[in-house]
Amino acid sequence: MQDLIDILSAMVSNKAAVADPRELLLDVGERIVKRVSGAFGVKVDEVAILLLTADGKHLRFVSPRQFAELGMIPITKRDSIAVNILGKRVGEALNNVPQVKHVAFFESIKLRDRPTPIQKMITVPVINRGEAVGVAQISRKGESGGAAGADFSGADVQKAQDVFEAVAPYLLAARPDNY
Repeated sequence: MQDLIDILSAMVSNKAAVADPRELLLDVGERIVKRVSGAFGVKVDEVAILLLTADGKHLRFVSPRQFAELGMIPITKRDSIAVNILGKRVGEALNNVPQVKHVAFFESIKLRDRPTPIQKMITVPVINRGEAVGVAQISRKGESGGAAGADFSGADVQKAQDVFEAVAPYLLAARPDNY
């Protein structure tokens, strides 16, 4: 983990020299996603990072990169799993996502040959200095729960929480003022 922290630290220390601060944030997000996807045995498109916007009214995607321009989730959207986790500030594992009422719009976006539904998901708040500043989601996609792979556990939730708490300062440092 320390090697990732060192890389992120070097990346954000050059923020002033970067031509496009938004690209820096998206690059930081990609670095984190690569590490997280490997640690959890999921594909990179099964990891999402959303940050609270500067005005505190929306969650906006950092990763997957393709979602950064698709829109934002208002923090008043109560049927959003991400918004609920942001508010509760406690992570959870859902091993039956299709049976939980949630916003499924982003699942329908084609990142692979065809959209695959999320079956299982960990959602954790991104906490920086005791404040929830975003949400991270790690999912397993498949046509069925069995096809998606193993269930997530409480230990997986804690592991994800630890990772995202460690990288939160770098996500915030990379975030442009108007993001």
